[in-house]
Amino acid sequence: METSSQSDLSIASLATLDALDNAIKKDKNRYIRKGYGLLVAIFIALSTYLTVPHIMFFIHSYLDGMQKIQIFLLVQLCSTNLSYVLGNIYMYIIYSLKLPFFERYKVDNNPWPWEQNLKQWTQTKKKVLLNWILNSIISSLLTIASVYAGQNFRHDSSSIPSHFELAWQIAFCMIVEDTSFYWLHRTLHNPRFYYIHKKHHEFYNTISVAAEYQHPIEFVLTSTATALGPLILGANMHVYTLGFWYIVRVFETIDGHCGYEFSWSPYRLLPFSGSSEYHHYHHSHNIGNFSSFFYYWDTLCGTNKEYFNFKKARTNEMQLNLMRRVFNESQQKSKTT
Repeated sequence: METSSQSDLSIASLATLDALDNAIKKDKNRYIRKGYGLLVAIFIALSTYLTVPHIMFFIHSYLDGMQKIQIFLLVQLCSTNLSYVLGNIYMYIIYSLKLPFFERYKVDNNPWPWEQNLKQWTQTKKKVLLNWILNSIISSLLTIASVYAGQNFRHDSSSIPSHFELAWQIAFCMIVEDTSFYWLHRTLHNPRFYYIHKKHHEFYNTISVAAEYQHPIEFVLTSTATALGPLILGANMHVYTLGFWYIVRVFETIDGHCGYEFSWSPYRLLPFSGSSEYHHYHHSHNIGNFSSFFYYWDTLCGTNKEYFNFKKARTNEMQLNLMRRVFNESQQKSKTT
């Protein structure tokens, strides 16, 4: 019996090592495929990282004298809501222009919701707007409750976070959020709880506004997952690091839902990071790919096997179609000759 269990553990360990090895190879190929987009992504990431502390210091002068709860509310509302609005304005411009330069990054060949049924899209926009307003109110109430419950962050001008502090705390929040989000998201796909998550899956073809479109119960749960890292750090985190973390998280989920796999996305610089295509598969097939920032939990738990098998089959089909086209062209040329 003991030998059998040891054998099972050995097989499981080998499967895990094999999955990690494949993930490393996929990551290497992903960086190569980005081409010049990799340089643009590095520029975006570095310029944001280097300028944020200076912007924080500039903003702080306007918040001096405010009460703690006012500062927390202002930072939370501005960082989340402004990020969501600006991110969607940016994507609205790209959706409207339909330039070939952008369209080559489109994940799915299906038309956008407003192209399929304009009348239905008008109703969807109203639903999204009302849902966003409701969840923003809930978010504000959660922030007020956390302050009264004793949650505390630094908010003095003398301890504005350094570049190093900003980097390790954001990285810590990413890892904590990704872990908690993975298991929460996977649980919400359980038939007993899916009625909560079903609202978010009304978007079969992902677009940027779908990023924050979710049932209020799910919004509370995912907000808790996002806030878990800052809650653990507590007073070791400055309120501006908190604000920057919310900005990072909101833009990441917009990037993941936008429907374009941009080569210049700074989020794809992260090792074992997901992608818009990765999350689009989750919406279009409603299976697997439960992670947010990274996909190591999916890889370790085997919940992205279907996605990678799908990608492999699609790549093989594209190569086969290319070979057929080349063969047919050569046949036509030989006939003409």
